[in-house]
Amino acid sequence: MTWLTDPLLRCALLTLWLLPCAIQDRRTRRISNWLTVPLFLLAWPCSVALHTFPLTLATFVGFWFAFRFGAGGMGGADGKIATGVAALAPAALVAGITISGLAFGALRLRGERSPRLPGAVCFYLGVVLTFLTSAGQAWLARPTSHL
Repeated sequence: MTWLTDPLLRCALLTLWLLPCAIQDRRTRRISNWLTVPLFLLAWPCSVALHTFPLTLATFVGFWFAFRFGAGGMGGADGKIATGVAALAPAALVAGITISGLAFGALRLRGERSPRLPGAVCFYLGVVLTFLTSAGQAWLARPTSHL
């Protein structure tokens, strides 16, 4: 079994990959291309192998439009990360977008007029949540020995 066929291992690798992205985004509001471009490039062949190409393409197009025509709240690194997460862990993409939406809503309710969230942090938390959920499911599904 390779890393590509094991969803739990893919989430674990994404967790490790996105940690420096999240730290850098939180600290500087920028993420270096050397952290995001390899994930973006890896997304395309992996999406074909994992049959997630339609979601990966839709994520890329959606984030490109948001970056190009949006109000400036989304950076190019967010789109590259989201594309990679869509290809390798679609459930983590949903979790990351949900976390981002909930955080945005909470900040708006607190009265912030234009809250800016570090997107990589939201995607990182989505991947961690998906990893923990998958690990818990795998642990519960393990065979038990009867003595």
